[in-house]
Parts: sequence; structure tokens; C-alpha cells
Amino acid sequence: MKGRRPTRYSQGSVVCGIEPTLRNRVSALYSGSLSFPQPSADIHIRKMTALRFPNTVALTAHLLDDEKYATESSIAQEGIEDDIYSLYHQALIDVATAAQLEKAKAAAGGAEEPRSYTPDGGDAHLGAQGEVSATDGSRATAAAKSPLTFQRKRHAAYLSRCIAALPPAMTALSASRPWIVFWLLHAADLVSVGEPLSDVLRLRAASTLLRFQHRELGGFGGGIGQLPHLAATYAAIHALAMCRDKQVWASVDRRGIYHFLMRCKQPDGSFRMHEAGEVDIRGSYCVLSVARMLDILTPELADGCMDFIVRCQSHDGGLASVPHLEAHGGYTFCGLAAALLLGEPHRLDLDALLGWTIRRQMPMEGGFQGRPNKLVDACYSWWCGAVFSLLDAAFLVRESTKRGGVTPAHAGLGSSPLSASIISRPSEAWDRVALQEYLLIAAQHENRGGMRDKPGKNSDAYHTCYALSGLSAAQHVFDVNFGPKGWGDVLFSTQDDAEVTVVGSMDNLLHSTDPIHNIRFDALDAAKEFFSSQPIVLEAHAPTVEESA
Repeated sequence: MKGRRPTRYSQGSVVCGIEPTLRNRVSALYSGSLSFPQPSADIHIRKMTALRFPNTVALTAHLLDDEKYATESSIAQEGIEDDIYSLYHQALIDVATAAQLEKAKAAAGGAEEPRSYTPDGGDAHLGAQGEVSATDGSRATAAAKSPLTFQRKRHAAYLSRCIAALPPAMTALSASRPWIVFWLLHAADLVSVGEPLSDVLRLRAASTLLRFQHRELGGFGGGIGQLPHLAATYAAIHALAMCRDKQVWASVDRRGIYHFLMRCKQPDGSFRMHEAGEVDIRGSYCVLSVARMLDILTPELADGCMDFIVRCQSHDGGLASVPHLEAHGGYTFCGLAAALLLGEPHRLDLDALLGWTIRRQMPMEGGFQGRPNKLVDACYSWWCGAVFSLLDAAFLVRESTKRGGVTPAHAGLGSSPLSASIISRPSEAWDRVALQEYLLIAAQHENRGGMRDKPGKNSDAYHTCYALSGLSAAQHVFDVNFGPKGWGDVLFSTQDDAEVTVVGSMDNLLHSTDPIHNIRFDALDAAKEFFSSQPIVLEAHAPTVEESA
């Protein structure tokens, strides 16, 4: 199908563009009647073994008509859509063939026929009549494996190869070595079965990262002897948390990091990414998430931060890197997560932010784009997909402040859970199934393992990390609680019997990851508990570079 738009179909009952429920929610959002359904308390697993497109008629209609909506197609977009269309078309063939093989096997053995693969309860089919041609049937052997299979072993092998030796092209990222460690550790942590990362891997990661810590200036650089940088510091601290080792954590210079963070702070509440470097909203997120993890989030560090974040919200609802620029999925995540850590997400226009994020999910592809009129990209599975869970907490804060501004601490709730079920849940407003389909069918590299941006691209550590993070975000639903420090002490959690949405086999289920910090909950909770048990005295005045030296 590449390079050729398919013939338009007119028969069949299909919905063009955004799914009807999703489109209705967008419309209701601006009419003031938006309401999100609550998940059923007695349904903990929603397992989808079928594609959301019941046949090629519905699939083709989405491809042909999506330009009527906000995600207008360009020439580049058409090429990518054709590639993804071909993959989905083949997946329909594989699913239908497998279904007919199972029926034939059941009939030969006198057993009960298997349940239908399709969402509407009908037979899996390609055309309007549900038949599979003889040509398609010749693919029976290849089709025996579901196209909705998560290739866990292949991805684990890919990550092991990257951990052992990176390809030569990665030398271009020699100033981002903490990020490479974070990407590989987190991806391996998500796909692991049983115990978390091996002792050897954790020790190797810790010994590498601690050498990037700048002893004079504080913070972490991108490599040995490099100047400290907020992004490198964020990646290093979160990767060290995944090492799950108190001796490693005790080696972190928290006071030096705090002084570095304070020196990066600007009078308007923003942060430079490094001393004398550029300002953008990533700095706000990196600073606040690191400070929260290390228990060094002081009033002086947080002062004025929310003012800058509010100014970064664009006219269309998303957040930009700095005020007056175009909104972007990554910056929207960073801004909202930072606002939650400050306990002031209600100062943003949350309704507009929700609408903007909903519109970033591509109608046919199922994945997310980072900006309007851009291509689908698997990394935004996390940067946009995680925003919906963050909005659960943000809506809760907004509704509670409307009821008198009472925080959990003021109400005497302390660390007791404050359920998000008292309000509608934005995390029910996106298509979790569609995203999982995109990641399973189009984003898995079929030969080398790992996850890729989109069809035609190679897999890499960055996209593997954030595509897997997005897959996890699409599978898990979180409870929202607040600790004793008030609304800024937001805590996400899952229970053993928590609801999950899994496309394909239950073997596809990944570990859950914290929506703010994007590491597994056991590592986050252990690191936070360790650092909070080691109080230090922090000066309000950040020493100058000369004083630090």
C-alpha cells in the first residue's frame, strides 16, 4: 500500500475520523457538559483480543477521512499513514486467519468454537462478508501468532545488547550518558519478569553515574568532568533510584545538588538548564522532581515557579517551552507534572489542557503526535499518554480548592488516601486500546527488537524507553492520594486488584510506572523514604560558583 491511497469505501457502518465517543467528549468539553464514566468496581481486567477496526471498510474510512479533523494530512503524513495502514491491514488478515483456523480445529475435534476476536461479537473478517481468501489463507502458519503479541524476549535481548555495547552512532550522545543509562535501565525494569534489575547491572550503572557527579559545582554532568546540567542531573538521580541501593544513594551530594539548582533559578521563577544556559520548562520539571526525590524541595526553590509555568500555557491549551511559543507534548507533560509537585495545578486551564491532549491522539494510527499537524511518534505515548493520569490529580486539586481550599493536612487527613473518585476522571478520556495497538503492531521492530518511532525507522534506546513507558501507562489505572505535606505531596498508586486494560494476551502486561517520575513504584518509594530519613540543613542562599569551588 505504500505510496498509494486506497480506494474509498462507501458501504458499511463506519465512523470517520475520531472515534465517536472520543469526538463527543471533545465537543462536550467545550459545551460544559463533559463527564467521564467511572470504571466498574467489579471489573479489574479489560482484555482486548481484537483490533478496534472490525474490517478493512472501517480501517480505510479512518485513513481517508481523518483529514477532516485537526490532524490534517501532509504528504509526509500520507506516507506514514499508508505504512501503518498496511500493518493494520495485515494484522486483520492474521487475526481473521487465526480465527478460522481455530474454528476448523474446534470443529474437527468436536470442541466448542473459540470466542470471537472482534469487539462487536461478530466473526473476525476482512470484507463485508467475513471471508478470508485462499491467498490470505496460505499465510495460516505465519498468522498463528497474534499480531497483538508483545515481543518481550526480543526486546530484552535488544536491551542486553545495548547494555553490553552501544552502536557507534551513539557516540553523538556522549554528552548525554546519564540519559542512556536511564533509558536502558528503565526499559529493562519495565520488561523484567520476577526480580528487578540484576545486582551486576545495578552496580555497573551506579559506578558509572556517580563519576558524573561534579564535586565542586554540584549536580551531574553528561559525562566525566562535564559541567552539571539539569537534564543530566534528573536522568542520573532517577537512574540511581532504580539501582535500589542505600549505599549508592548515600553517595549523592544532596547539598551540592541543591546549591546547583538554586544557582540555575531565575528571578521570574524559571530555571536555566545549566549555568548561563537556556531557559525552558524542562528545567522546572527536572528541578522539582529531583528536589522531591532527594527531599530538598524548599520554599526558596519553589518560589515563583508556578508563575512561569502558567505563562507557558498556550492559547490552545498545551504548554510550550517558554511563554508565547507553540505547545508541545513533552513540554506539556513537564509543565503539568511540575505544577502538581508545586501543589498548584488548578492555576492552569485544565479543561483546555485536557482537550489539547485528547486531540494529539491520531484517529487512524492510535498513537500520539507531539504537536498539531505533525507525524505520529511512539515516544509521545508517554509524554502525552501520561498526562491523563496527571490530570486525574490536577482535577482533584481543582475541585477540592473550589470547595473551600481545604488541603488534606488542613482537613486532618494527613497521609490518608483522598480518592479521586469524587470527581470525573480525565484518565478515562483517551483511547488506551488504540495506543496499545499502535505500539504492538507498528512500533515494535520486527527484526532487531526494541521499539521505534514509527514504521520505517530503526529502534533505539530512547524510543524503546518511552514507548514501553507509554504502553504501561495505557495498561494501568492509578489511585490518587496525597501525603501530609498537602496538595504538592501527590502520590499515585496501584493495588494488586487494580484495573488494567490489556490488548492481546495478559503476557503483554508491563510493570506500572509512576506518572510523575516515570520509574517503578518500588524504586521511587524506597529512594524517597531513604532521603527523607537523612535530614540535612540547606542554606537559603546558594553559594556562587567561586564560593562552591
